Amino acid sequence: MSVRTVLAVVLALALCSVSVPAIDHARRDRATYRADAELATVSRSMTDLADETAVRFGDLPPTGGGPRGARRVVSLSLPPESVTVGRIEFVAIGGVPGRQSLKDDFGDVLAYRVAGGSTRVRHVPFDVRIATRSETDGGWTVRPDGEPLVVHAPARRDIALLLVEYRGRRTVLVVPAAQL
Repeated sequence: MSVRTVLAVVLALALCSVSVPAIDHARRDRATYRADAELATVSRSMTDLADETAVRFGDLPPTGGGPRGARRVVSLSLPPESVTVGRIEFVAIGGVPGRQSLKDDFGDVLAYRVAGGSTRVRHVPFDVRIATRSETDGGWTVRPDGEPLVVHAPARRDIALLLVEYRGRRTVLVVPAAQL
């Protein structure tokens, strides 16, 4: 091998070793941006509901026709890991997976984590609960507080946000949009 070839290979390796960390950082930043944007959309939709009138939880119709009252439908779209986007481990609504509730008297949390990063938490001024339609009677089943809706990438999930009066508090119920 000639000296020029050896120098070219050494230079190429040096450039690659310098640029790989920067590329990984950019991928993580892009994934963070995407996850944060998804939760910002959910948070804005919840805030928009604040001006509406809450429906008593017991007034939600058990079957057909969907619930009455204020609601917003939001699509969560988490991209797959790629050359340009890092891996989004999860996006959670209503808590942080594997942790005791971070909620307080002032509201609940939305959270996400990108691979190689820490869990990021966004507070919302509402009690947030996850609800599903019961298979047996078509009524609604509300999960205990602290059991979030967790979405893992890659995924697209349509959810409906319903403003209800649940146990004396204005609460945002998060339900799969397909169950309305």
